[in-house]
Formats: sequence, structure tokens, C-alpha cells
Amino acid sequence: MTKRATRNIALIAIAIVAIGFVIFQSDILSKEKPEPPIDEPASAPPSEARPAVPVEAVLVVPENLRDVITVNGSTVPNEEVAITSEVPGKVTKIEFREGKLVNKGDLLLQLDDEELRAERERLVVQRNLNEKIAERLEALYKKEGVSLQEYEIAVAEVEKVKAELALVDAQLEKRVVRAPFSGRLGLRLVSEGSYLSPGTPIVSLVSINPIKIEFNIPEKYSHLVGQGTKITFRLDGSDRDYPATVIAREPKVNPETRTLLLKAIAPNPSGSILPGAFANVTVDLEEFGAAIMVPTQAIIPELNAQNVYVYRNGKAEQIEVQTGLRRESLIQVTEGLSPGDTVITTGLLQIRPGADVTISQLN
Repeated sequence: MTKRATRNIALIAIAIVAIGFVIFQSDILSKEKPEPPIDEPASAPPSEARPAVPVEAVLVVPENLRDVITVNGSTVPNEEVAITSEVPGKVTKIEFREGKLVNKGDLLLQLDDEELRAERERLVVQRNLNEKIAERLEALYKKEGVSLQEYEIAVAEVEKVKAELALVDAQLEKRVVRAPFSGRLGLRLVSEGSYLSPGTPIVSLVSINPIKIEFNIPEKYSHLVGQGTKITFRLDGSDRDYPATVIAREPKVNPETRTLLLKAIAPNPSGSILPGAFANVTVDLEEFGAAIMVPTQAIIPELNAQNVYVYRNGKAEQIEVQTGLRRESLIQVTEGLSPGDTVITTGLLQIRPGADVTISQLN
């Protein structure tokens, strides 16, 4: 081996030794370097008691509750008819004034009856004559001056004329048009001298005291409303409530609207309620004598349950309740509460069962 090769080998060996030394020193220093201290969590300050939550509450007091529904209806006359004549004839006299009250049986209109009166006079004369003939034949029959057959024919002639006279009287009565019931007349549709055919309208007659109200209710309430049910109604544009009583109802539900038609009656002595007016009808369904009502915001809905918070001994106690009827701002509680309970109505999101509360306002 030459000196040059030997020198190269020696340099390589020195380089390897130097590199190994550097690596060794680095490892020693890394082991001796202290690890950074681990931050320990700061100790929590001692807990303090939560202050009581101020809330508002209501005292449960039983009250009367009416279950009602409101529907639309209309007023209708107690009785209504279009006055007509049964027989044809010329109008000779009109005995009524438009818009006036009339009583049952009052004369309204007279048709021409001259021919019938002349016929009646003829029959009266014929009756008187036949009666005299029958009297003479009766006396002769008792003396056996005439046969029984002759006497019976004379009596039959008397009865025949009497029947014809009764027929003429009936025809004369039909020439007079009278009010079938008491009420108020409408507008006149004929004049004197007009020729009337049977069924031609002369004037309308309505009876509005009492007044009737027709209205429909949904079929689900049909079992709660019937004869004798009390209602109130208010006319459009008025703030007065009128009482009425159901007197009848249809025997079946309307299959198209699924509603039941009812009719009620109300006194109308002043005649201020006119037929055909729109009516806002309130129907009494049920009445509860000691119902518990709470504000709707006191109810806390949960899955398959409803709860309220009750104030007891300075704490909020959660109670499950059952609800019933609902009004604008109140709801009926049928189970879970008793008279005298104090129901919390505000701060419901800030309290939990058993939380300390103070009542800032009790209603």
C-alpha cells in the first residue's frame, strides 16, 4: 500500500470519528434539557348560591265557564205569506195601506161580486117559496090529502136550494181577501180596477214578533245542541246581544257542508229586528261551574305532555296538567291544579324544577 492511500484511509477514519462524536453530544444535550412544565388547571373559584329568580304568578280561583261556538246566521219572519186571491175577478176596493200593521181577519181587498149577490137573492126567494110549498104539503099529508112522495119531493127542493145558497155564500167569501194572521204589510202590487188571476200576488204579509233565527253548526256539535238550547245573536253593525232559544232543527246533517241547520226564536216586541238581517250567533254548548283557568303562556308543552310551574315554599315545582277549553288568553286546566295554587306565568325559561323564585307580582 502506498503512503498516499494510507493517508486517505486515515482521513476518512478521522471524519467518521468526528461525526460520531457530534451525534453523541447532541443526544446527551437533548436528554439533559429539562421539559417545559405542564400547565396545571387553575382551581375553580368556590361556587356561590344562585339568586332567586323574580317571576310573576296568578292565584288559581275557580270561575264559571261557558263552552260556546260562534257561527253565522240570518233572521227570518215568524210567519210570511204573499197575499193572493183564490178566484179570478176585478178589484173593486182596496182596504189596506202599505206598511201598516193588520190583525188576523182584517179585510184587505174586495173583488167584484155583483153577479153572485144577484144569484144569492134569487136563491133566497126560491128557498122561501119552496119552504112555503113544503109547509102546505106537510099539512095536506097529515090529512092524507097528498102522498108521502109529493111531500118528500117538496122538502128535498128546500134542502137543494139551501145547498145552492151555501155554495154562493162560499163563492162570495172568496171574493173578499182577508189577512190570514196578524203582521205587517209590505208594498201593494195591484190597483183598483185590476183583474186578478188566481195566485196573483197582492201584497206581502210578515209577522216579526217573535222573530226567528236560522243558523248552521258543524256536525261534531250536533249532539250538544237541540230544542231548548240557549243562544245569543248580534246584528251586523250593532253591539247589542239578543237572547233566543232553539225551537227546532233539521233531522239530518247536510252532506255537502257537513253542518246541521237549526232554528231559534226571540222576542221582538218593538219590531226593531228585521227579517233577512245577518246575525252573528253564539251557541251555548256546555257550562262548567267551577273551572280552573290559567294564562296560556303558563303552559309548557313537552313531548306527549303539558306542564306548569307552581310556586310552593319559595321554589318552582313542575306539575303535569291536562287542558280543556281555550279562550283568547286563558286555557282551562281539567287535571293537575287545585283552587288556591299559585301558577308561575313569567321567567319560565330561566327556572328549573326546584329553583328558588320570588314573586314580584301576583295577579
